[in-house]
Parts: sequence; C-alpha cells; structure tokens
Amino acid sequence: MNAEETAMRLQEAAAKCLSSLDAWNKDLKNVDAREALLEAVHELRKVTSRLEIDIAMNDRKVTNAKPLPIPEHKSKTEKKSQKPLSEILPVAEIKETRKRRKIEIESSNDDQDDIEDQIDTEDDNGDNEKPKKTEKRPTRPRRKKRDSSEQSTD
Repeated sequence: MNAEETAMRLQEAAAKCLSSLDAWNKDLKNVDAREALLEAVHELRKVTSRLEIDIAMNDRKVTNAKPLPIPEHKSKTEKKSQKPLSEILPVAEIKETRKRRKIEIESSNDDQDDIEDQIDTEDDNGDNEKPKKTEKRPTRPRRKKRDSSEQSTD
C-alpha cells in the first residue's frame, strides 16, 4: 500500500468514526448506533496499525539496517546431520550406574527387612505381656462463651 492510499483510508475511517460518535451521543440507548461506532473504531485501529508498520519499515530503511530475514517453516528446512545421542551422551555408563544403584537399593531394603523380621521374632519370644493401655490425659471442660454485654464492660 502506498502513502496516498493509507492517507485516504485514514481520512475516511476518521470521518466515519466522528459521524458514528455524533449519532451515538444523540441516542445512547440506540444499539445500532453503538455497533456502528464500534465498527468505525475498529477500522480506525486497523489504519493506525498499518501506519505503525509503515513507520517501522521507514526507520529500518533510514538507519540502513539490513532487513530481518523471514524464517522458513520447520518442514521446509533441511535436516542437518546430527550425531545420534548415544555418541554424544555416555548412555552405556548411565545405564550401568542405574543398574548398580538399583542393586544397592534392593540390597539395603533386604537388610532392613531382615532387621525388622528379627525384631518381630524377639517380640514374639518375649513374655506374653498384656498390651499397655495408653493413659488418657484428663481434659478440662470448655470455657463458656461470654455474652456480648460482658465483653463490652471489660
């Protein structure tokens, strides 16, 4: 779009927006006037956005900055040859350490199970004592709620 077309579009959008605003101000309850005003404001926003784009493009031309390249979509780019992850990462070493760690965890769980079993058998072999009753602490009665008249006098 050239500058003349943008200027004409801006003038038309601004004029339509002003006339829609006048129509809406005359009758604020008119739904059609409100919708027309909203459409005019939307069109004005589109024109101003186009102006901002033109300004940014002009700034890049003035500063002699090289234009930003538009990146291609992933599907169009060629697949670069990459080494497989097994060559980059030490996969074999990671798997080996995981196996060792798993064995260590399993063996430590077995040791704990043996200790628990041993404790359980010692309890069974001991005297057949009656289970101890848990002592219940004496409880205090709840406080009574104060009346609102008592609170105000304090």
